[in-house]
Parts: sequence; C-alpha cells; structure tokens
Amino acid sequence: MDIRKKVTALFLTITMMLSGFSAVLAKSYTDVPDDYWAAEEIEDVVTKNIVPLFGDGTYRPTAKVPRVEWTEWLLRALGLSQAPITSEPDYSDVTPATYGYPSIARSDQFGLIYGYTDGEFKPQRLITKNETASIMSHITKDTSVDTSVLNQFADADQIPNWGIIPFSKAIKYGLYVNYPLETELNPNRELNRAEAAVLLARLMKALNLVDEPYKASAEQQAAAVEEPQEPSEYVLSVEHLQEYAKAVVDRVNITNLRRIILAKNVFRVAFAEKFNSAKAQLGDVVTFYFKKDVVTKEGTLVIPANTKLYATVEELRDKKWLNKNSEVYLHITKMVFPNGNEYPFIARVLNNKEGVLSENRWLKPLEYTIAGAAIGGTAVGLPIGASEHRSGEGMAIGFPTGAGVGLAAGWLTPGVNFKAHPGEEVLVELKVDCSLYNDYTTHYQTTTTTIRED
Repeated sequence: MDIRKKVTALFLTITMMLSGFSAVLAKSYTDVPDDYWAAEEIEDVVTKNIVPLFGDGTYRPTAKVPRVEWTEWLLRALGLSQAPITSEPDYSDVTPATYGYPSIARSDQFGLIYGYTDGEFKPQRLITKNETASIMSHITKDTSVDTSVLNQFADADQIPNWGIIPFSKAIKYGLYVNYPLETELNPNRELNRAEAAVLLARLMKALNLVDEPYKASAEQQAAAVEEPQEPSEYVLSVEHLQEYAKAVVDRVNITNLRRIILAKNVFRVAFAEKFNSAKAQLGDVVTFYFKKDVVTKEGTLVIPANTKLYATVEELRDKKWLNKNSEVYLHITKMVFPNGNEYPFIARVLNNKEGVLSENRWLKPLEYTIAGAAIGGTAVGLPIGASEHRSGEGMAIGFPTGAGVGLAAGWLTPGVNFKAHPGEEVLVELKVDCSLYNDYTTHYQTTTTTIRED
C-alpha cells in the first residue's frame, strides 16, 4: 500500500514537472490558437527562425506577404540566408538602401525569384499563390507532369497559361496549400502568412526534391548557424501620406528599424535659394527644403521640417525663340535631416520631362471676327515642376487689335527663363524606395505628432 502511494506521488511529481517544462516551451505568440488550421506549421517556422514575429510579438496569420519578405524566408528555409553575395542585382527599383537588399541580391544570384519584364523586382508588391507555385516548381527537380491533376479543383480555369505546368508540378510534390476548401486553389489570391508557413514547412520536409543549384552546401548551412544574425525587422504598420492627392503611391511601411517611403510618393518642397535657369551651370547644386513636417495620416512623423534635398544640374538646354524653352535637368540624390543625418533620396522634379525645370509655353488659338480681325492672340508661360497654382515669371499676354498684331504677339514672343524665389514650391517624385533608419548609427527616433491639415 505504501509503495502504491509512493509511486502515485512520484507520478504526480513528474507530471507537474513536465507540465512546468511544457509551459516554458509554450509558443511566445498568442494570436494563433492551438487548434488553428496551420498552427503546427506556424510553430515550426517560428521556432526555426524562418518567419519572424511582428514587433508586438504576434504572428498575424492572415496578413499578406510582400515579395521581399517571401524572398527572405525562402532563403532561410533553403539554408542560403548567409551565402556570400558575389554580384549586384540589376533591378531598376532596387538599390543597396532598399529594404531586404541582401536577400534580393542572394535570390538573384541563385536564380530563385525572378523580377518582372519591366526590369523591376517590386519588393513591396504582395506575392500571389500563382507566383509561389511557380517558385516551388522552379526550384524543385524536373519531373513528368500530368496537368489533369488540376481537374480536381473547381477554379483550375483561373490559373493563367504560364502557371498551369508549375501548379501541376507543385501539386504533384505536395508543395501547395488550398485552405479552407480542398476543392479550390484560389490561384490569383495574395498569399497570407499562414499559407506561407505551410509552404515553407512542407518545403523543409522535402529538401530532397529541391534541385542542387538551390540547395545550401554543408559549409553554407554551417555558416548560417554560426554567423551572427542581423537584427530581425518587423513590419509594424502600413501608413499613408497626404502630401499630394494625385500621387501614384502614398504608402510608408513602418518597421521596428525603419520608415520605408515607397517609390512614386510625391512631396512638396521649396527652393532654398533664388534660382534662375539662365545662370545655371552643369554640376551646380540646387537645394530644396521641406517647409513642414511630413506626417502620415496615421500620425507618424516621416520627414521633419527643414530637412534639405540636394539636386545636381546634369543637363542644360539653351533658351530659344519661337516659344522653345530654357530647360534645366536636375537629379535629386540626397536628403539631410536637421540633425545632420544623411539618406539617399533619388527623386525627380515632377514634370512632363523627367527632372526638368522649364518655363513651359503654349499658344491660345487665335479667334477672328467675320472681318478677319483677331479677337486675341495669347502666349502664356507656366513653370512645369512648380506648384500647380503658380504662374510663371515673364508671363507674356497679348491682346492685339488686329490680325497682324495678334500673330506677332502670339507667335513671336520668345521663350523665357525659369525663375524662382526662395520658398517657392515644386513637386518632387521619389523614384526609388527611401529607407530612413531609427538605428544604431543615426539614433533618430520616429515620433508621433498631430497630423497637420493642408
């Protein structure tokens, strides 16, 4: 009897110890229930440091996945995240300042994920299930494929022609996901983080199917473990600017390390000095500044007031007669915060010609009376690249009293130089993503301010 009590007590003690040990090993994120459909795969990719958590410790399984993040995770799953970078990627929208540049460079080096036909990688574009199926097919060993395997899915006809064979191969290898309905693939839908976890977990269990060029060597796998990892970066929020209503893009990605201003955002900046195109010389530096804080609609300060932009005169075209204009081609390359921190800022003056400051001129058609006299002949100059509300200096407007005078005033008015006074505004468009770090070297902290009203 005493022995039974001792055994029972020992059993209870061991059970309690194991329960305590399990609690220590419990997952750190709390937004994925244990009975969630992808809970096991999510735990797998998190514990293996393939997919990071967000800065608040959540996984957010339904959040969509930008191409650059999928690239990073895929490299980690294949053991290639620390492979030496031996070449630079040749994408028009990727620079060393682009978020995820090392991963994009490695992916391009190994031929993992391709860019688009327009020469861009589009790192922040959300990746689709079609694209991931194509990638899984691309990196796995060749095999005979029977496309009739797609017939079991009700929406197979939504797969584009280029995706039929890749999807068929991915299905054959089990490297696809079709939750919540097993009879649907939803090929054109954007991938979410839960589906990404399932794909990556399945890939790691099927590395024998991966073609040799896309596998890490034993040395690379060891290096991936031994080398110190870069600080993990988490997207905290996607916020929006309100600088110019007609801008193609208004997004800013806020991470725990950076504010990433996406290309195609437009800003209003002002001339810091008096400018006259007639006096411009090649190599001259033209300085602009932000009059006010640039703040997102959500309340995050992105660029503080009095930040300066530096542009270089790269081309000049002389003023000509017959309404041809004096033009100055500018290349904006650098931004300097009031505290002295410098950042690459590749931008253009928003114009009908890239990077141009010119006094644009056009003619108002002449209107004639029955007797042949002109009612009006007008030549108007407006600076394209300046604020849309500003009229040009040197504006020439003719109100002739006869047809001959009208023609002379309308057609023979010479082109005029572009002139601007300090404080006059122009619109500039960002050509490449701009990353503003709140980090180890600059220590410039993102702050929240009241959103201004324009």
